[in-house]
Amino acid sequence: MTSDLMKIPGIGVKMSEHLIKAGFPTIASLRGHSPEDIYAADCLAQGLGEGELDRCVLYTYRLAVTYANHNGELPADKQNWWDWKDW
Repeated sequence: MTSDLMKIPGIGVKMSEHLIKAGFPTIASLRGHSPEDIYAADCLAQGLGEGELDRCVLYTYRLAVTYANHNGELPADKQNWWDWKDW
């Protein structure tokens, strides 16, 4: 399954599947949501407790939400998921 989510840097097939399963099937569906809430929804959708997914997933969701909220624009110094470790 593919979606427009894969236009977001750092979102490939697996991460888009995670987002879709967690209830966020498109870039537009990410707008206005908290990355932390998306991360928690993903943990639950995967059958895990809150916070049990790798924290790198949260950093990717921070990037994705910023991308969605700013029409595909990211700060020059935050182009990769690991740049979002500090929020």
